[in-house]
Amino acid sequence: MAISDIHMATSGLFAISATSQTPILCVQGSTTSRCWVVGIRVDIGVTAASAGNSVLFQLYRTLNTPTLTGSLHGNSHDAAAPASLWVYSTTFGTAPTVTAGSQIWEQELPQTTGSSWEEFPPLGYEWSIPVNSGSTGWLVMMVTTSVSTSTPVSCDLIISQ
Repeated sequence: MAISDIHMATSGLFAISATSQTPILCVQGSTTSRCWVVGIRVDIGVTAASAGNSVLFQLYRTLNTPTLTGSLHGNSHDAAAPASLWVYSTTFGTAPTVTAGSQIWEQELPQTTGSSWEEFPPLGYEWSIPVNSGSTGWLVMMVTTSVSTSTPVSCDLIISQ
């Protein structure tokens, strides 16, 4: 028997063509219990960016209370699991804001076709999504490219509740 239910939030492909920080996936925590990010996957699709450029993926807690549009419940790994307690979105009425240096995870990848990374922290080192109480309980994946060549990127967050 599983010790928790595992769900996934996925961004789908985002074509990033600006060198400014861009939110691609935002998770709103539950109002009743904490949840935990137990895995992260990031990928880069087919890009014409030249060698020597990079993509920086950063997971942050938000400074504001974003407004999600088109919120979705996490995709369950177990068909019999209840719906996720948290929701996520890739579109925003009010975009999430963050502050430099306050990220809780980051990974830089070469801005070349097929680059990918996945990380599953050891037990006890997961990234928490606190109970949502207005301005807390939000996580956002931000992406920054070093050159403005259109680059498709994606992110999956694996979340335990």
